[in-house]
Amino acid sequence: MATRMLIERLPTGASWLSRGLVASVVVHVIGVIVMVWLLKPDEHHEVELVDIELAPPPPKAEALPAEVAKPPEQEPKGSADDTTPASTTDTPDKTEGSIDAGVDAPVDAKPARDASVDAPIDAAPDAEPMVAMTDGGGGDATEQVALGSGSGSGAGSAEGSGSGVPAAVALGSGSGAPGMDDQPQVEGAPTTAGTAANLLAYFPPGHVVTALVRFDRLRGTEWAAITEQLFRPMPDYHALFGDRDAGINAKLDLLVISSPRPRDATATTLVMHTQQSRSAVRDLLANPNAPIAWSASKGGLFGKRSGKMFPGDRRVLLSPWKTWYLLAQPDDLVGLTGAATGNLDSIETKAKLPAWLSTIRTIEKESGDDKRGPALVVTLGGPVVGSAPSKSGRYKFPEVGLGVTSLPVPQRVSFAMELVKQGWLLRGNIVFATDADATEFVQTVQDAQQRIVDSHVLSALVARQHALNTIKGLSLARTGARVSYATSLSISDARAVLAAAAATLGDYFGQP
Repeated sequence: MATRMLIERLPTGASWLSRGLVASVVVHVIGVIVMVWLLKPDEHHEVELVDIELAPPPPKAEALPAEVAKPPEQEPKGSADDTTPASTTDTPDKTEGSIDAGVDAPVDAKPARDASVDAPIDAAPDAEPMVAMTDGGGGDATEQVALGSGSGSGAGSAEGSGSGVPAAVALGSGSGAPGMDDQPQVEGAPTTAGTAANLLAYFPPGHVVTALVRFDRLRGTEWAAITEQLFRPMPDYHALFGDRDAGINAKLDLLVISSPRPRDATATTLVMHTQQSRSAVRDLLANPNAPIAWSASKGGLFGKRSGKMFPGDRRVLLSPWKTWYLLAQPDDLVGLTGAATGNLDSIETKAKLPAWLSTIRTIEKESGDDKRGPALVVTLGGPVVGSAPSKSGRYKFPEVGLGVTSLPVPQRVSFAMELVKQGWLLRGNIVFATDADATEFVQTVQDAQQRIVDSHVLSALVARQHALNTIKGLSLARTGARVSYATSLSISDARAVLAAAAATLGDYFGQP
């Protein structure tokens, strides 16, 4: 207003002078502010504008520790030390039939060596599980190899290896899984958490897809709510929480979903880790359509479900430790569901645990122990869920100018996604049946990558599918039948991919 009055009071033809004076004042004020900002660098807060279309600098393909096979442990069919008579809290009666409700839990990842991030991708068969192989992930190279369960919090690469691979061979998380085979190490950048993960090894034999989500690393970001929206159409979300928005992204630190039959809604095993109290978790799981009778058991806090459930759903809830909860098959909890005495808010198991359950709390290490690390780790054993490989064991593709018409089907795929300021880092590993299959895969993918980068038309088409950044940044490393890979994803691309995934899952499960 003062400037306008000044201009109006000036003689005709002099308004340009007043505007010049005002502009000069503004420029000098801005100059003073900038000088103060520059002279006191320790007192200013840097504000960065993030280009959501620009992907973060892609990491290089990382080293994979050698995989060493270990004979599978046989799970007992009964518990010799369970002398408690059968009670109403014991295993529910078997029911025939199952519901084909689609994939309740996708992907799998392998253990890593560093405390940062990293995640590979493996593919697994949907109906007929193929051989799952060990991954040489976690733990320090000086750990006893008999530990078996891998850790994503390892101390990094050993001296003298020159590849980031530990000097001593670690069994990794895959060491306890059945049907595994020895695999050589893969040279590459130092291994970080998630890159070499094999989450399938943490569950009973036969599981073909496992996904681990770290909500504690997504909390406070836009991705927390987006991730929960991915779960909402899934059968178990409705089975446990009903139609309400349970807000699990704010209440759970970790969620693991695993299944031997992804299309069977009654076959999924869930593992939850939370800092919420037992009473708060009971409230979280309170579903009027499927009430839960809580009681003390040899395995800790036991929950028997009833009411509106899927046909043939025999799964029960168990909290062996105060911050850990399972939704699992009673046959996988042998000796733990018998009645016991104790306070529901504090009882924890002292019973002998099945082999898979005895290591389940270490699965968190597959994503690393630090605040920084992958928020999502997935392992698939066999063909990618929803895909239809031909009888020849190859994926077939239409010719679109890339020179690719088919690729060999991997035996296992793992991937890990780490959230960074500019977007997401993706890392993982792929295991093929033969060296020749792995060699063909790497060469074919690299040739297609070069064709896309060299062609403005192909680049434009791929960019419309939100895949250009990921393809351009992709790096691969191979030894034998194993492939390590790494790339990155922009914020914009990630939003588009997750939105498409949410829509696909909603359509698949028939949810609004």
